[in-house]
Amino acid sequence: MTKVIYSVTKLGKFENKISGVGYITDTDLLVPALSKLGKPYIRVFEDCIKNCHEVAGKENEFRGTHYEIREVPLDTGKNNYDFREVEINYYIWYRLAD
Repeated sequence: MTKVIYSVTKLGKFENKISGVGYITDTDLLVPALSKLGKPYIRVFEDCIKNCHEVAGKENEFRGTHYEIREVPLDTGKNNYDFREVEINYYIWYRLAD
C-alpha cells in the first residue's frame, strides 16, 4: 500500500467532497470515514486506480473518474419498498505522499 493525499468529489445535484490522507493498492483507493452514528470505518473505492491518469506537468499526481452502481430503496407507501439501481459518479484526484 502507498500513502496518498486524496480528494473525492461525488458528482450530481448535490456535490459532496471528501479529502485527506489515505492509501492505494494496485487497484483500490482506501480512505478513512465516519458512519452516521460516528463509528470509524474504511471506505473502499474499488477498481478506481485503473481509471486515473497522471496529470500533465505534475509529478506523482493523478486524476480520473469512477462510477458505482448501487441499489437504493424507494418507498412505495405502507412500508413497501422497491429497489432501484442508481449510478453514482465520482471525480478522484490523488498525489503520492513522500
